[in-house]
Amino acid sequence: MEIPLDLSHVTSAWLEQALHSSDQFQDVKIKSITCENIGEGTGIFGEIGLLRVSYVNQGQAPDSLVVKLPCIEPENLAVAQALGIYAREVAFYQTVASSSSLRVPQCFYSFMGDDGRFVLLIENLSNDYVVGDQIKGATHEQVLSAINILAGFHAEWWGNPNLEVLDWLPNPDDPAYMAAVPGIYRAGLPVLVNEWDSKVPAESIEVAQLLEPKFEQLMLLFAGSPHTFSHADTRLDNLFFSKTDEQDVAFIDFQLCLRGRGINDIAYLVGNSVPQGIAAANWELYIEHWINALAENGVSYAFDDAVLHYRQAVLYYTVGAMSLIASFDTGNERGAAMAEAYVTRIFNHVVDINARLILEDL
Repeated sequence: MEIPLDLSHVTSAWLEQALHSSDQFQDVKIKSITCENIGEGTGIFGEIGLLRVSYVNQGQAPDSLVVKLPCIEPENLAVAQALGIYAREVAFYQTVASSSSLRVPQCFYSFMGDDGRFVLLIENLSNDYVVGDQIKGATHEQVLSAINILAGFHAEWWGNPNLEVLDWLPNPDDPAYMAAVPGIYRAGLPVLVNEWDSKVPAESIEVAQLLEPKFEQLMLLFAGSPHTFSHADTRLDNLFFSKTDEQDVAFIDFQLCLRGRGINDIAYLVGNSVPQGIAAANWELYIEHWINALAENGVSYAFDDAVLHYRQAVLYYTVGAMSLIASFDTGNERGAAMAEAYVTRIFNHVVDINARLILEDL
Protein backbone atom coordinates (compact mmCIF):
# COMPACT_ATOMS: atom_id res chain seq x y z
CA MET A 1 0.00 0.00 0.00
CA GLU A 2 1.33 3.43 -0.91
CA ILE A 3 2.64 5.64 1.90
CA PRO A 4 1.46 9.28 1.69
CA LEU A 5 4.29 11.68 0.84
CA ASP A 6 3.20 14.05 3.60
CA LEU A 7 0.10 15.03 5.56
CA SER A 8 -1.46 16.78 2.57
CA HIS A 9 -1.55 13.42 0.76
CA VAL A 10 -3.59 11.67 3.47
CA THR A 11 -6.98 11.32 1.78
CA SER A 12 -10.32 9.74 2.64
CA ALA A 13 -9.69 7.00 0.11
CA TRP A 14 -6.25 6.21 1.52
CA LEU A 15 -7.52 6.15 5.11
CA GLU A 16 -10.44 3.91 4.22
CA GLN A 17 -8.10 1.45 2.50
CA ALA A 18 -5.75 1.46 5.49
CA LEU A 19 -8.58 0.77 7.94
CA HIS A 20 -9.91 -2.03 5.74
CA SER A 21 -6.65 -3.91 6.38
CA SER A 22 -8.04 -4.69 9.84
CA ASP A 23 -10.82 -7.24 10.26
CA GLN A 24 -12.33 -4.87 12.82
CA PHE A 25 -12.98 -2.16 10.23
CA GLN A 26 -13.94 -4.11 7.09
CA ASP A 27 -17.30 -2.34 6.70
CA VAL A 28 -16.05 1.20 7.29
CA LYS A 29 -16.96 3.77 4.65
CA ILE A 30 -15.60 7.31 4.99
CA LYS A 31 -17.38 10.47 3.84
CA SER A 32 -14.62 13.00 4.52
CA ILE A 33 -11.63 13.79 6.73
CA THR A 34 -9.79 16.82 8.05
CA CYS A 35 -6.11 16.72 8.95
CA GLU A 36 -4.48 19.05 11.50
CA ASN A 37 -0.71 19.14 11.82
CA ILE A 38 -0.10 18.56 15.53
CA GLY A 39 3.61 17.75 15.31
CA GLU A 40 4.84 21.18 14.25
CA GLY A 41 7.57 22.26 16.60
CA THR A 42 7.50 18.99 18.56
CA GLY A 43 8.41 16.20 16.17
CA ILE A 44 11.97 16.23 14.86
CA PHE A 45 11.89 12.89 13.07
CA GLY A 46 8.29 12.74 11.89
CA GLU A 47 5.15 14.51 10.70
CA ILE A 48 2.14 13.99 12.94
CA GLY A 49 -1.44 14.74 11.97
CA LEU A 50 -4.76 14.57 13.83
CA LEU A 51 -7.42 13.10 11.56
CA ARG A 52 -11.07 13.87 12.28
CA VAL A 53 -13.30 11.55 10.32
CA SER A 54 -16.88 11.79 9.05
CA TYR A 55 -18.33 8.41 8.12
CA VAL A 56 -21.04 7.03 5.88
CA ASN A 57 -20.68 3.78 7.82
CA GLN A 58 -18.57 4.04 10.98
CA GLY A 59 -18.94 0.67 12.64
CA GLN A 60 -16.34 0.47 15.42
CA ALA A 61 -13.94 2.96 13.84
CA PRO A 62 -12.80 5.94 15.96
CA ASP A 63 -14.06 9.51 15.43
CA SER A 64 -10.46 10.69 15.31
CA LEU A 65 -7.02 9.14 15.08
CA VAL A 66 -3.40 10.16 14.66
CA VAL A 67 -1.31 9.57 11.56
CA LYS A 68 2.48 9.54 11.74
CA LEU A 69 4.75 9.89 8.69
CA PRO A 70 8.48 10.43 8.08
CA CYS A 71 9.86 13.93 8.49
CA ILE A 72 10.38 15.98 5.35
CA GLU A 73 13.56 17.83 6.38
CA PRO A 74 16.41 16.12 4.46
CA GLU A 75 18.99 16.30 7.28
CA ASN A 76 16.62 14.88 9.89
CA LEU A 77 15.39 12.23 7.46
CA ALA A 78 18.94 11.09 6.72
CA VAL A 79 19.72 10.62 10.42
CA ALA A 80 16.40 8.83 11.01
CA GLN A 81 17.00 6.36 8.22
CA ALA A 82 20.66 5.78 9.14
CA LEU A 83 19.63 4.78 12.66
CA GLY A 84 16.62 2.74 11.51
CA ILE A 85 14.24 4.52 13.83
CA TYR A 86 11.17 4.26 11.62
CA ALA A 87 11.43 0.48 11.31
CA ARG A 88 11.98 0.34 15.07
CA GLU A 89 8.75 2.12 15.95
CA VAL A 90 6.74 0.04 13.49
CA ALA A 91 8.24 -3.12 15.00
CA PHE A 92 7.35 -1.91 18.50
CA TYR A 93 3.68 -1.52 17.59
CA GLN A 94 3.62 -4.80 15.71
CA THR A 95 5.34 -6.95 18.35
CA VAL A 96 5.40 -5.32 21.80
CA ALA A 97 2.71 -2.68 22.25
CA SER A 98 -0.36 -4.87 22.61
CA SER A 99 1.17 -7.09 25.31
CA SER A 100 3.03 -4.44 27.30
CA SER A 101 1.97 -3.08 30.68
CA LEU A 102 2.85 0.40 29.43
CA ARG A 103 -0.13 2.48 28.36
CA VAL A 104 0.48 3.32 24.71
CA PRO A 105 -1.86 4.28 21.87
CA GLN A 106 -3.73 1.48 20.17
CA CYS A 107 -2.31 0.96 16.68
CA PHE A 108 -4.88 0.66 13.88
CA TYR A 109 -2.46 0.36 10.97
CA SER A 110 1.30 0.18 10.49
CA PHE A 111 3.46 -0.23 7.41
CA MET A 112 7.18 -0.05 6.70
CA GLY A 113 8.18 0.52 3.08
CA ASP A 114 11.23 -0.86 1.30
CA ASP A 115 12.36 2.74 0.73
CA GLY A 116 12.80 3.37 4.46
CA ARG A 117 9.55 5.34 4.82
CA PHE A 118 6.69 4.35 7.11
CA VAL A 119 3.18 5.15 8.25
CA LEU A 120 1.35 4.60 11.54
CA LEU A 121 -2.32 5.11 12.38
CA ILE A 122 -2.74 5.22 16.14
CA GLU A 123 -5.24 6.13 18.82
CA ASN A 124 -5.89 9.78 19.62
CA LEU A 125 -5.12 9.98 23.34
CA SER A 126 -6.24 13.59 23.76
CA ASN A 127 -9.81 12.65 24.62
CA ASP A 128 -8.73 11.20 27.96
CA TYR A 129 -5.21 12.57 28.46
CA VAL A 130 -3.35 15.88 28.40
CA VAL A 131 0.06 15.95 26.73
CA GLY A 132 2.98 17.27 28.73
CA ASP A 133 4.43 20.67 27.88
CA GLN A 134 8.16 20.48 27.13
CA ILE A 135 8.59 24.24 27.23
CA LYS A 136 6.79 24.78 30.54
CA GLY A 137 8.40 21.71 32.06
CA ALA A 138 7.14 18.94 34.32
CA THR A 139 5.82 19.41 37.82
CA HIS A 140 7.27 17.41 40.69
CA GLU A 141 4.10 15.32 40.84
CA GLN A 142 4.21 14.56 37.11
CA VAL A 143 7.80 13.35 37.40
CA LEU A 144 6.92 10.98 40.26
CA SER A 145 3.93 9.58 38.35
CA ALA A 146 6.02 9.01 35.22
CA ILE A 147 8.77 7.33 37.23
CA ASN A 148 6.26 4.92 38.78
CA ILE A 149 5.02 3.85 35.34
CA LEU A 150 8.52 3.59 33.87
CA ALA A 151 9.76 1.49 36.78
CA GLY A 152 6.97 -1.02 36.23
CA PHE A 153 7.81 -1.20 32.53
CA HIS A 154 11.54 -1.55 33.23
CA ALA A 155 10.89 -4.32 35.74
CA GLU A 156 8.74 -6.16 33.21
CA TRP A 157 11.72 -6.44 30.84
CA TRP A 158 14.52 -6.69 33.43
CA GLY A 159 16.26 -10.02 32.91
CA ASN A 160 13.49 -11.04 30.53
CA PRO A 161 14.84 -13.47 27.91
CA ASN A 162 12.40 -12.04 25.38
CA LEU A 163 14.45 -8.84 25.40
CA GLU A 164 17.18 -10.58 23.42
CA VAL A 165 14.63 -11.97 20.96
CA LEU A 166 13.79 -8.46 19.77
CA ASP A 167 16.43 -8.34 17.03
CA TRP A 168 15.14 -4.95 15.84
CA LEU A 169 15.93 -3.36 19.23
CA PRO A 170 19.50 -1.98 19.18
CA ASN A 171 22.06 -1.49 21.90
CA PRO A 172 23.46 2.05 22.28
CA ASP A 173 26.87 0.81 21.11
CA ASP A 174 25.62 -0.89 17.95
CA PRO A 175 27.74 -0.03 14.88
CA ALA A 176 25.17 2.38 13.41
CA TYR A 177 25.17 4.40 16.63
CA MET A 178 28.94 4.34 17.02
CA ALA A 179 29.27 5.57 13.45
CA ALA A 180 26.67 8.37 13.60
CA VAL A 181 26.35 9.72 17.13
CA PRO A 182 29.90 11.01 17.81
CA GLY A 183 29.75 13.08 14.63
CA ILE A 184 26.49 14.67 15.79
CA TYR A 185 28.15 15.62 19.07
CA ARG A 186 31.22 17.09 17.40
CA ALA A 187 29.18 19.06 14.87
CA GLY A 188 27.32 20.81 17.66
CA LEU A 189 30.27 21.62 19.90
CA PRO A 190 31.51 24.73 18.01
CA VAL A 191 27.96 26.10 17.97
CA LEU A 192 27.67 25.54 21.71
CA VAL A 193 30.96 27.31 22.36
CA ASN A 194 30.37 30.26 20.04
CA GLU A 195 26.62 30.85 20.19
CA TRP A 196 25.32 29.46 23.49
CA ASP A 197 27.95 30.74 25.91
CA SER A 198 25.52 33.29 27.34
CA LYS A 199 22.74 30.72 27.84
CA VAL A 200 24.47 27.77 29.51
CA PRO A 201 27.00 27.62 32.38
CA ALA A 202 30.64 28.12 31.46
CA GLU A 203 31.50 24.96 33.37
CA SER A 204 29.16 22.92 31.17
CA ILE A 205 30.93 24.18 28.04
CA GLU A 206 34.28 23.23 29.58
CA VAL A 207 32.94 19.73 30.33
CA ALA A 208 31.62 19.44 26.77
CA GLN A 209 35.02 20.34 25.35
CA LEU A 210 36.80 17.85 27.61
CA LEU A 211 34.32 15.15 26.61
CA GLU A 212 34.71 15.65 22.85
CA PRO A 213 37.79 13.42 22.30
CA LYS A 214 36.38 10.80 24.68
CA PHE A 215 32.81 10.61 23.46
CA GLU A 216 33.15 7.08 22.06
CA GLN A 217 34.37 5.86 25.45
CA LEU A 218 31.33 7.46 27.08
CA MET A 219 29.08 5.65 24.61
CA LEU A 220 30.56 2.33 25.69
CA LEU A 221 29.94 3.15 29.35
CA PHE A 222 26.40 4.30 28.56
CA ALA A 223 25.71 0.99 26.78
CA GLY A 224 26.63 -1.10 29.81
CA SER A 225 24.43 -3.39 31.86
CA PRO A 226 21.97 -3.98 33.45
CA HIS A 227 19.70 -3.94 30.42
CA THR A 228 15.97 -3.58 30.10
CA PHE A 229 13.64 -2.07 27.52
CA SER A 230 14.39 1.65 27.45
CA HIS A 231 11.97 4.12 25.86
CA ALA A 232 14.97 6.43 25.30
CA ASP A 233 12.95 9.53 24.40
CA THR A 234 11.11 10.34 27.62
CA ARG A 235 10.83 14.06 27.01
CA LEU A 236 7.64 15.63 28.27
CA ASP A 237 5.99 16.03 24.85
CA ASN A 238 5.97 12.21 24.64
CA LEU A 239 4.07 11.78 27.91
CA PHE A 240 0.28 12.03 28.29
CA PHE A 241 -1.27 12.53 31.73
CA SER A 242 -4.76 11.27 32.49
CA LYS A 243 -7.48 13.87 33.03
CA THR A 244 -9.02 11.78 35.83
CA ASP A 245 -6.17 9.83 37.46
CA GLU A 246 -2.88 11.60 38.22
CA GLN A 247 -1.09 8.24 38.45
CA ASP A 248 -2.06 7.23 34.91
CA VAL A 249 0.57 8.20 32.33
CA ALA A 250 0.65 7.10 28.68
CA PHE A 251 3.71 7.13 26.44
CA ILE A 252 4.13 7.76 22.73
CA ASP A 253 7.02 7.85 20.23
CA PHE A 254 9.10 4.69 20.27
CA GLN A 255 11.41 5.62 17.42
CA LEU A 256 14.48 5.76 19.65
CA CYS A 257 13.76 2.81 21.97
CA LEU A 258 16.80 0.76 22.99
CA ARG A 259 18.05 -2.25 24.88
CA GLY A 260 19.71 -0.30 27.67
CA ARG A 261 19.62 0.80 31.29
CA GLY A 262 16.31 1.88 32.76
CA ILE A 263 17.94 4.74 34.67
CA ASN A 264 18.65 6.34 31.30
CA ASP A 265 14.95 7.08 30.90
CA ILE A 266 14.89 8.83 34.27
CA ALA A 267 17.99 10.87 33.45
CA TYR A 268 16.53 11.91 30.10
CA LEU A 269 13.19 12.93 31.62
CA VAL A 270 14.68 14.92 34.48
CA GLY A 271 17.58 16.33 32.50
CA ASN A 272 15.63 18.00 29.73
CA SER A 273 11.97 18.18 30.80
CA VAL A 274 12.09 19.39 34.40
CA PRO A 275 12.70 23.06 35.31
CA GLN A 276 16.23 23.52 36.57
CA GLY A 277 15.35 24.36 40.16
CA ILE A 278 13.14 21.30 40.59
CA ALA A 279 15.65 19.02 38.86
CA ALA A 280 18.63 20.28 40.86
CA ALA A 281 16.83 19.92 44.19
CA ASN A 282 15.26 16.52 43.56
CA TRP A 283 17.36 14.43 41.15
CA GLU A 284 18.64 12.09 43.86
CA LEU A 285 15.12 11.78 45.26
CA TYR A 286 13.90 10.80 41.79
CA ILE A 287 16.57 8.11 41.53
CA GLU A 288 15.59 6.76 44.94
CA HIS A 289 11.91 6.83 43.98
CA TRP A 290 12.67 4.80 40.85
CA ILE A 291 14.76 2.29 42.83
CA ASN A 292 11.94 1.85 45.36
CA ALA A 293 9.39 1.37 42.59
CA LEU A 294 11.66 -1.23 40.98
CA ALA A 295 11.91 -3.04 44.32
CA GLU A 296 8.13 -3.20 44.54
CA ASN A 297 8.30 -5.08 41.24
CA GLY A 298 11.00 -7.49 42.43
CA VAL A 299 14.10 -5.76 41.00
CA SER A 300 17.08 -4.71 43.13
CA TYR A 301 19.39 -1.84 42.11
CA ALA A 302 22.03 -0.19 44.28
CA PHE A 303 21.70 3.57 44.81
CA ASP A 304 25.39 4.28 44.18
CA ASP A 305 25.26 2.36 40.89
CA ALA A 306 22.15 4.25 39.88
CA VAL A 307 23.79 7.62 40.61
CA LEU A 308 26.86 6.65 38.57
CA HIS A 309 24.74 5.48 35.64
CA TYR A 310 22.51 8.55 35.92
CA ARG A 311 25.51 10.86 35.60
CA GLN A 312 26.76 8.90 32.59
CA ALA A 313 23.34 9.18 30.95
CA VAL A 314 23.02 12.93 31.51
CA LEU A 315 26.45 13.47 30.01
CA TYR A 316 25.59 11.25 27.05
CA TYR A 317 22.28 12.99 26.42
CA THR A 318 24.01 16.29 25.81
CA VAL A 319 24.33 14.87 22.29
CA GLY A 320 20.62 15.53 21.88
CA ALA A 321 21.26 19.18 22.59
CA MET A 322 24.16 19.18 20.13
CA SER A 323 21.90 17.79 17.42
CA LEU A 324 19.33 20.51 17.99
CA ILE A 325 21.79 23.40 17.83
CA ALA A 326 23.97 22.06 15.03
CA SER A 327 21.89 21.05 12.06
CA PHE A 328 18.32 20.08 12.74
CA ASP A 329 15.58 22.33 11.46
CA THR A 330 13.29 22.75 14.45
CA GLY A 331 10.64 24.08 12.09
CA ASN A 332 8.88 26.94 13.83
CA GLU A 333 8.74 29.19 16.88
CA ARG A 334 7.59 26.44 19.22
CA GLY A 335 10.31 24.14 17.92
CA ALA A 336 12.93 26.78 18.66
CA ALA A 337 11.55 27.32 22.17
CA MET A 338 11.49 23.58 22.80
CA ALA A 339 15.10 23.31 21.63
CA GLU A 340 16.20 26.12 23.93
CA ALA A 341 14.45 24.51 26.90
CA TYR A 342 16.18 21.20 26.16
CA VAL A 343 19.65 22.69 25.66
CA THR A 344 19.66 25.01 28.66
CA ARG A 345 18.20 22.40 31.04
CA ILE A 346 20.53 19.55 30.10
CA PHE A 347 23.70 21.66 30.32
CA ASN A 348 22.64 23.17 33.64
CA HIS A 349 21.92 19.66 34.89
CA VAL A 350 25.43 18.55 33.90
CA VAL A 351 26.73 21.12 36.39
CA ASP A 352 24.06 20.60 39.07
CA ILE A 353 24.76 16.84 39.38
CA ASN A 354 28.54 17.18 38.94
CA ALA A 355 28.52 14.98 35.85
CA ARG A 356 32.11 15.98 35.12
CA LEU A 357 33.10 13.25 37.58
CA ILE A 358 32.42 10.80 34.75
CA LEU A 359 35.33 12.27 32.79
CA GLU A 360 37.67 10.66 35.32
CA ASP A 361 36.46 7.22 34.16
CA LEU A 362 37.13 7.89 30.48
